[in-house]
Parts: sequence; structure tokens; C-alpha cells
Amino acid sequence: MTGLVEAVARPAGAALAAVTGTVARVRRGRPMHARGVLLRATLVVAEDDAGAAVVPQGRTPATVRVSLGAGAPRGWPDVVGVAVRWTDDGALQDVLFSSSGRGRLTRWAMLLRREPMGGWFSTLMPLRSPHGPRVLALRPDRDAARARGVPVLEVLEATPLGQWHRFGALELHGPEQAEHDGDDLRVRFDPTRRAPRRLGTYAWEDALRDPAYAAARRHGRP
Repeated sequence: MTGLVEAVARPAGAALAAVTGTVARVRRGRPMHARGVLLRATLVVAEDDAGAAVVPQGRTPATVRVSLGAGAPRGWPDVVGVAVRWTDDGALQDVLFSSSGRGRLTRWAMLLRREPMGGWFSTLMPLRSPHGPRVLALRPDRDAARARGVPVLEVLEATPLGQWHRFGALELHGPEQAEHDGDDLRVRFDPTRRAPRRLGTYAWEDALRDPAYAAARRHGRP
């Protein structure tokens, strides 16, 4: 079954790469999520939380990029992306989230949103954890935000069709010191090559996404 999924993913990945490369050449830059803001953040995970086995415990400095998929004007519906990066023993660790639902079906679907941080985000694809496939999600935690004085996102995990369980939080502190109104266009996230060490990706995911990321890097300017 795994081989069949990978066999289907490879031609789909090639087709996606062709589209991505064409858009990157036309735009002369990022084909998607070209507009965004780079934020300083802190990943907070308690030692006894379920996710402590796969992400660093305690308070870990992180970088977050919030961006719009198509770059629609403010107030228009768009797919919102949240890219999260931290460092584990000197190695960059990237996880990408997209605006989605929370249900057993909608957690796999990108959803348009008018308010960038107004709902749920998921990884859309499962990650390979020591305990089997897991989907990660983010959602606003307004009570924690009021208490701490900064925007806070809960970090949750679930089996592909299971219930969500909170295992951490992501505190957003403000824009990084970078060009382009807080966005550094040289910063690129890669959820396959830089997947967290204890949260790897599956071969079929790499076959689907890797060609598109390579095309974006090859044909688009940083």
C-alpha cells in the first residue's frame, strides 16, 4: 500500500513542480506565500507534556513566519501559512502549518480565511513520530494571550483521525529586525529536508513536495 501511494505521489509531485516553477518564473520570487512577516517566538513545552518526546522541552527560541498563500489584499479570503523554526543541537528544524479546520476531514484541507490568526492551522500531512503518524495543529489561546500580554498559540497533536491533545504553546513576541516590513525574503523554510529529528516525514510526502520546493528555489529569487 505504501509503495502504491508513493508511486502516485511521484507524478503528482512532478506536475506540482512544473506549476510551481512556472509561477516562480513569472513572479521572479516566491511562487506562493510571497507576502509575510517574520516574528520572534518562543516554543514552550513542559517536561511531562505528551509532545516532549519529539520537540525540545522548556522554553526554546523560535522564528515564525506568517504569510498569505496568494498574497490577496488585506481582508480578502486567502490561505494563511504559519512556518515555525527552532534549532535542535545546532540543526534547523522546520514545521509548516496552513489554515485548516479541526475535524477529522477538515484537518487535511486548506481553508480560506479573512482573519489571518482567527482559527486553526494544521500540518495537513502526517509526521512520523516514535508512536506512529501524528498531525500537528495550532490554535489561538486568548486566555493565555491576555495573561502574558503577547499572542499565544496552543500546540496540539492527534493521530490521523483522533482527538486533539495540547502539548505546548507558541508565544509570538514581535517582528524580527529584517527588511521588507519585518519579512526577510532570504529566509526559506523546508518541511522535508529540515523536518524535526524526532518528527520525520514519509517518503510519499517527500515525493509530493520536494520537487515543488526545488523548483521554487531554482526559478524564484530569494
